[in-house]
Amino acid sequence: MSGDNDSTMLDLSTAPFPSDGDGQQRDIAFEMLRADIVACRLAPGTSVSESELTARYAIGKAAIRAALVRLAERGWVRALSRRGYVIRPMTLRDIGEIFELRRIIEPAAARLAAGRADINRLHEIDVVCSAGYVAGNAASEATFLQAHRQLHLAIMLASGNHRLAEEFRPVWDASERVIHHTGLLRTQAARLRHGHATLIARLATGDGDAAAAAVDEEIEHTHRLIVDTALKSPSMLVPVTAAVSGETREKRASPPS
Repeated sequence: MSGDNDSTMLDLSTAPFPSDGDGQQRDIAFEMLRADIVACRLAPGTSVSESELTARYAIGKAAIRAALVRLAERGWVRALSRRGYVIRPMTLRDIGEIFELRRIIEPAAARLAAGRADINRLHEIDVVCSAGYVAGNAASEATFLQAHRQLHLAIMLASGNHRLAEEFRPVWDASERVIHHTGLLRTQAARLRHGHATLIARLATGDGDAAAAAVDEEIEHTHRLIVDTALKSPSMLVPVTAAVSGETREKRASPPS
């Protein structure tokens, strides 16, 4: 990511595609799979095959295979010995680690962004965040989540550290996947809707510590909502022991490389 993008809102929900046809097909396949995994249209723990995915996305098997390799490298899927792939399960431990990582990365970025962020742009995005969404309306929910992604990304970019912005995408994807899997958008619409007036005001004054504290408070609030919801719906989460034992069995069954 180059420094030329400092003044431009960068949308990391999609990746730039190379110009060659095969490379473009591979990246399109990757982005379609990634989006469906994040939105839990491919649910955690689901087994899939290359043939099934080729039919699902109407794209070549070579592109699907390459996309699955990339997803496996990022920990989103796991190869099953001669039996396709499984979408990464989700556990309470996963949720805790995702939000712990957010509380490391995002307050640091907010501290650096204080006094440097485009406050007018943040207010524009926050109008959408504050408006909330219509629970059960996929387009409305997607707009709400995208607005939150854009606002947090704008803060990341304003930090001046583009490596932080690069780290943000997979962490946000994982966080958004948790929101979808726990059904938070359907069950906690009122509590999930919130603006960022306090955070933006602290960024505007240049108070880095106060801005970091505001981000940390928001992350902790969302984390509590998710854990409370998950504990009330344990069937939506794969127990840690089951996930680990399943992975162990697969490793034992796989021939040595």
